[in-house]
Amino acid sequence: MYVPPRNDVGFSLARLDSIMQRRRLSFNPYTVSDSRLMEIVHSVGWGNDLDLVQMVVLRFTRLSPINYSRRHGGIYMCIGNSEEEIYLPGSNIARSMSGIDSGRTEHFMLGKRVLRNDDDIEYLVGKKVFVSHAIRVNHISGGVRLAYRMQRLKGDTEKDARIIRTAMCNSKIEMLERMMTYPESPYHLSCVKGLFDYETRIRHAIDLIRHFPEAAKKNK
Repeated sequence: MYVPPRNDVGFSLARLDSIMQRRRLSFNPYTVSDSRLMEIVHSVGWGNDLDLVQMVVLRFTRLSPINYSRRHGGIYMCIGNSEEEIYLPGSNIARSMSGIDSGRTEHFMLGKRVLRNDDDIEYLVGKKVFVSHAIRVNHISGGVRLAYRMQRLKGDTEKDARIIRTAMCNSKIEMLERMMTYPESPYHLSCVKGLFDYETRIRHAIDLIRHFPEAAKKNK
C-alpha cells in the first residue's frame, strides 16, 4: 500500500495545490440554474483521494436479506441517473468508526440523523439523497471506509437545488477547516502543524466560499 511522504514540504505543497485545484471544491453552485445544477449532480460519480467533497446523488432501492441475527445484510443503491445497483454492506453504515484524520467517532448521517441500526438502514429504502462529502474512517474489519454525509432530496427541483447548494458550501468549508486542523492526515497534507503556511491559502478559500451565494444575486 502506498504511504505518502511525511513532513516533506515539497510533497505537501504539491498536494495542497492539487487539492485546492479540484473542480468539486472550486465549483460555485450559485452560478448555475436549478435545473442545470440537478443535471450536474445526477451525472457525477465519486471523486478520488484529492477530493475533499463529493457531488453525488444516491437512490436507495432495496435491502439485501441475510440469514442470521440481523434483519438484512445491507442495502442497494444507484448513483445519479444510473440504473446499476451497487451494494453497500450494513456494517459500513450502522456502525461507529474512527475518523482517520481526527481519531474521533464518526457515523453515517442523513441530515442530523445518525444511522445506527437496522431500522435506520431500512428507512433509506426509496429515498434519494445528496452526498455532500464523506469522512474517511478506519473500519473495525480493517481498511478505509467512507462515512457519508447525506441530505434527503424531496423531488422538487427548486427545493432540492436549495438543499444541495447549502450542503455543498457547508461541506467545502467543513472539510477545508478539517484539513487545516488535521494536516497530518495522509489524506490531507501529510505534515505536522505549522510545517509551512498552508493556513493563509485555506482561509482565503473559505472566505471565497462564504461569498458564493452572492453569485446568485449577480445572475438575477
